[in-house]
Amino acid sequence: MLFQGIFRPIGLAWIGIRHRLVRANRAGRKQVELPRHGTLWVDETLNFVGDTCLRTNLLTKLMLDKADAGVVFEISSDNLSAVETIPFMLPNCNCDLLAVLHEDACKRIYVRKRESVTVLAEPESRSRGRRK
Repeated sequence: MLFQGIFRPIGLAWIGIRHRLVRANRAGRKQVELPRHGTLWVDETLNFVGDTCLRTNLLTKLMLDKADAGVVFEISSDNLSAVETIPFMLPNCNCDLLAVLHEDACKRIYVRKRESVTVLAEPESRSRGRRK
């Protein structure tokens, strides 16, 4: 009983990690032609064809937050609600939307991670509305 209580959560976690690693193509780079951007190299491909909207958005946010600046992603999804919400969450992930290409089987979203911008904090007197 003790071993089952320890190894079952590890096994369930491994299923989720393995699924994400298999679907994210990190090694292969491919070249795509995008309108208004020309020819770009895609660094990472995320394939969410057949997945639900919530899973698509959560894994996309996770991958975008961990990516280095300048990385170009290709996100494939056949879920219309996921395709509509991903462009709205990109500014929070410090990313730019390059293009959305509509194909027969799915939609492909192309995203580039921006350089991180350091925001300076306001002085404490301004943030509270009083002078010192």
